[in-house]
Amino acid sequence: MLKKIDVLIPVYNEDEIIIKTIKQILDNVKCNYQIYICYDYDEDPTLEIVNKNFPDNSKINFSKNYSNGFNQALISGFKNSNGDAVLIYMADDHENFKLIDTCYKKFEEGYEIVCPSRFIEGGKMEGNPLFKEILTRLASFFFQHFTTFPIKDSTNSFRLFSREVLKKISKFESKKGFTLSLEITAKAHRMNYKMIEIPSTWIERKVGQSRFKLLSFLPPYLKWLIYIIATSIFHRK
Repeated sequence: MLKKIDVLIPVYNEDEIIIKTIKQILDNVKCNYQIYICYDYDEDPTLEIVNKNFPDNSKINFSKNYSNGFNQALISGFKNSNGDAVLIYMADDHENFKLIDTCYKKFEEGYEIVCPSRFIEGGKMEGNPLFKEILTRLASFFFQHFTTFPIKDSTNSFRLFSREVLKKISKFESKKGFTLSLEITAKAHRMNYKMIEIPSTWIERKVGQSRFKLLSFLPPYLKWLIYIIATSIFHRK
């Protein structure tokens, strides 16, 4: 039976930029997939933009957040979708649509987690504020050289997770920041699930305002840093 993946796109008051994102996916992705627009509230203008530009498109679904915030929108998307795997994709990502098919292929090959990475050969990151880039690269360096965590690009939310992994974890703890992908990957690492990185590109958005608040998001990232260190010391595989 042909496997299906659900592409979850978390949105919050997005502008016209999401039209290009969705169009790139619809025009280029060949694997068996569905898109889920994960939103917080019914008055979000993103919904009108999507419905106006892609009326009655059978590939596009909407998933309302049971709570609020980025992480909870994705967790609601996990529950509202039914694919064999889910792939988290950013609303302003105009660079990586072709990687969706690559992620699907790696999933078919038996990888439970597929991690597009800016920090392996062929990957790149452009336009980040200096402080954010320094911290991101420091985290990558630390994980690579001082833990058993196999993923170099630890803070990237763009990731594919098999339904099996999501069911096995079942309880998600991430509340603040964009730590859900890191949480799932960290827990899957402790359970010894098979994962792989593939090169990807990230270019900081030039239109609209990023919701990444570096200082306030540091504590939840540190929580999973400590978890990964504990895994590396006490749960060696």
